[in-house]
Formats: sequence, structure tokens, C-alpha cells
Amino acid sequence: MTHMEFLELYASCATAMRAYTVEMEKTATMLAECTLEPLSFKERFDLMSQGIVENQAYLTYVGAQSLLFNAARLGYEFSN
Repeated sequence: MTHMEFLELYASCATAMRAYTVEMEKTATMLAECTLEPLSFKERFDLMSQGIVENQAYLTYVGAQSLLFNAARLGYEFSN
């Protein structure tokens, strides 16, 4: 892995983290709006769908982070 490839991997990980954070915040907002009353079918469906989107964003982030950790652990060739 070259230095440029490492930087691209780092940028990919940072982008995935930001995307996950956005989805986490959407989920948190939806949960904060819950009341003592049961959610309507649409609200339950929307919350379930958002949970799936958040989970996918998390898995994407963790995958990118794992690649970055491996690259950091193994080192890379410094070349242009």
C-alpha cells in the first residue's frame, strides 16, 4: 500500500464515520419524539427502516475502520 492509498483509505473511513453519525442522529431524533402512546404503523415502519439504514451505515464504517487499522498495523510503503 502506498502513502496515497493509505490517505484515501483514511478519507474513506472518515466519510463512513460521518455518514454513520448522521444516521445515528436521525434515529436518536426519531426516538426522542416517541410518547407514552404506541407508535402508529407508519411511525413503527419508519423507525424500523431507519434502524436498518443506521445499521448498514455502522457496518460500512466498521469495515472501513478495520481496513484502516490493518493498514496502520502493517505499515505502508512511502512512495509517490
